[in-house]
Amino acid sequence: MSYVVIIDDRGRMVLPAEVRRKLDIKKGSRVLLKVTSDSSAEIIVLDKLYEEVSKIFDEKFKGWKEEDHEASKMLEMMLSGDH
Repeated sequence: MSYVVIIDDRGRMVLPAEVRRKLDIKKGSRVLLKVTSDSSAEIIVLDKLYEEVSKIFDEKFKGWKEEDHEASKMLEMMLSGDH
């Protein structure tokens, strides 16, 4: 899918509604505009990237606890009432 957009006098461009819907871009969404070496540009929707990374992080570190970390030991001690 390709679209021609116009850049206004302040350097802004309007993404067509179909593109915004397809990429789930809403008011306030953050996107990364990546300029490639061949002078083209790529838009990466950061909201989606954040959700994907968060999901992977949660899956990989589910139930993880740093046993030997001083803060973990102190927290465990406080919760057990041995302070």
